[in-house]
Amino acid sequence: MAKSVMQKIQELSEEREQLVAREGTHHATNEDHQRIRRLDHDLRVLWDLRRRELAGERVTLDEDYYDSYTRYTDEDDPPGR
Repeated sequence: MAKSVMQKIQELSEEREQLVAREGTHHATNEDHQRIRRLDHDLRVLWDLRRRELAGERVTLDEDYYDSYTRYTDEDDPPGR
């Protein structure tokens, strides 16, 4: 069964929370900082998809999230890709 948008938001939010906690103890690496940037981007995308889903649009992670979604960046590709 495919993950729902909310399941993916929960998963990424928990990962971000762990990285921020590590950052708070001054043990975060440069990769951790890059991952946080990527997670922030992905969570903005997912919350937008959730908004669209609540508005009645059919949303699937395979089609709408996993493609290169750059609405929230000034770059051609999201951070970390």
